[in-house]
Amino acid sequence: MPRKDRSNRSARVARIEAPVTDDVRTPTATGGQLSSAKWRSLFAIVPGLFALLTSINTLSNGYASDDSHQVVGNAFIKSVANLPYAFTTSVWSFATDDVVFAVDSYYRPLFNVLFTINYALYGSTAWGWHLTSVLVHTLATSLVFLVIKELASDRWLALVTACLFAVHPAHAESVAWVSGITDPLMTLFLLPAFYYYLRHRKTGRRYLIVAALGFYFLALLSKETALTLTLVISYCELFYFKDGIPFKQRSRRMLALAGLFMVPTAVYFLMRYAALSRPLGGEALYPLGSALATMPLLTAKYLALLFIPSGYSYQHLTPFVDSIFTMRFLGPAALIAVAAAAALWTRSRLVKFAAFWFIITLSPALYAIRQFDPESLVQERYLYVPSMGFCLVVALAIEWVASRRVFASRRLFIGAAASVALAVLWGAVYIRQNSVWRDDVTVFKNCVAADPASPQARVALARSYYGAGRPIEAEAEARSAISLNSNTPDAYLSLSYFAHRSGRLDSAVKYLEEAASAVEPAPLSYKKLGTIYLNLGLVHWQRKEITRAEESLLRSLDVWPRPVGRYHAGNFYFDQGRFEDARAMYERCLEDLPRWFAPIHLKLGQVYERLGQPARAKMAYERYIEVTPATVEDRNEVMRRLQKL
Repeated sequence: MPRKDRSNRSARVARIEAPVTDDVRTPTATGGQLSSAKWRSLFAIVPGLFALLTSINTLSNGYASDDSHQVVGNAFIKSVANLPYAFTTSVWSFATDDVVFAVDSYYRPLFNVLFTINYALYGSTAWGWHLTSVLVHTLATSLVFLVIKELASDRWLALVTACLFAVHPAHAESVAWVSGITDPLMTLFLLPAFYYYLRHRKTGRRYLIVAALGFYFLALLSKETALTLTLVISYCELFYFKDGIPFKQRSRRMLALAGLFMVPTAVYFLMRYAALSRPLGGEALYPLGSALATMPLLTAKYLALLFIPSGYSYQHLTPFVDSIFTMRFLGPAALIAVAAAAALWTRSRLVKFAAFWFIITLSPALYAIRQFDPESLVQERYLYVPSMGFCLVVALAIEWVASRRVFASRRLFIGAAASVALAVLWGAVYIRQNSVWRDDVTVFKNCVAADPASPQARVALARSYYGAGRPIEAEAEARSAISLNSNTPDAYLSLSYFAHRSGRLDSAVKYLEEAASAVEPAPLSYKKLGTIYLNLGLVHWQRKEITRAEESLLRSLDVWPRPVGRYHAGNFYFDQGRFEDARAMYERCLEDLPRWFAPIHLKLGQVYERLGQPARAKMAYERYIEVTPATVEDRNEVMRRLQKL
């Protein structure tokens, strides 16, 4: 495909036999016309227009999945006075005071800020929230154009890459789902940071690197994946911008830049630690060996979703790989080795950069898999940033094909036709996949349609039906999950929940006992059993079966000693007037909870009062006031109690 040459070797003509290189382009009069001032503004506008037109159908969507907690039921976003708490709490604790979400590894304050602003603008009106997502995706697409243009000095390549990025179907989850905006939001800051680094490298102007550092810090506050930018810049310094400079000199420059980027990184980790009481992720649920053996399979699945972006599902069930001597490891590992060899073999530094960008920006999602269950190991929204590298490779491939001698007289037409055809095809699939996120039920009906044999998909659909006020269909789906696999404890847990909500406590106990029997021996059996016994204890407590309630609550803690279990056990003992036992549970619980989790301080204040320890009660209440937003109803009551102490 003809266009303005970005190298100093414009006279060189590519040979047909050569692999894809940076120099496969032959300027022509037509290419010069496309690079004229008349067209330059259109080059920047077209990708954003593609993104806007193919995403606009999301405005008719409602809320789905986590939106019920993050938006509809989130009391914190309803007041801008709560904005400071966005920087001192986790994502989930900003949405709810449920202890289940207190031990949260997500520190994304700008996500909470955006949601607070959205609520101030739109309230609970869904189309407004979706409009924000569409606009963020549109801006991110325009930034892809700017970054590739700066990286490759080629507007045409940037145009094709950005247009493909705008319409790739893998982005539906990030754009059509309100709570899926984290990756586009991060991209809104990550790409300007990279762009200003590139401009700084070209011009040497210091204010540009300051701008890069500022945007990088904002990207970190949007999502932790932004940490990978330092590695991308290090790669560029060492391998992309060689410019005949000795490796030792390039290494010194790389280290100097990395040192600069370590400053906002250190500030981010200090803020993160203050909020979460931990520097990185949450509890690892699966063995490290299984996680490492599963990574090639997940990488291959992500590549497949980029190459063949159809059959979308919110759940891509992927059981962990137990051995490196199975085809589930060997096959994907061989595929990735071939792809890596192809990227290294090519003389194109852009292809190498694209491959590095893809794998390094995907690596945080691979690193975190030990925290997720098999149905959540592959999430298409994690492809939002990595897909820029993939779209760049596709654009280079289109250009390479169009530059073959057989198309000598029709290069522009072939390149443009191939680009438009692919963009239209992807755009059609993307629009269709956007509609999957119409509401909670459509999301999980699609999961069942994509994998009818998955019990977990049936369980998820059952829960969505119940949330939509369709209990008969909910129970039917849960029973369908059991018919597919009788050892599906989540199905029994769902049936127990439905029975409990309808007041059928006897049935709730029966289903929980069946759930315990359905748990198969496995490394994570303790997690499921701990949840089942905790629920059994709570139901027995409600039925006034005090002895059985205590037995189940303590058994839950024996199986899975965690803050959630201790918190509920403390509540049980407090209700029974056993304040010393309650104090022991709450104090042990406090050791494992972040300092900002307000309810635990309230509970401790109450139990200290009952034990006749006013000084300790006062300290606990003061701590509660310190970490609780002014909009919380209990705050005024606690202040009155403080005055009496």
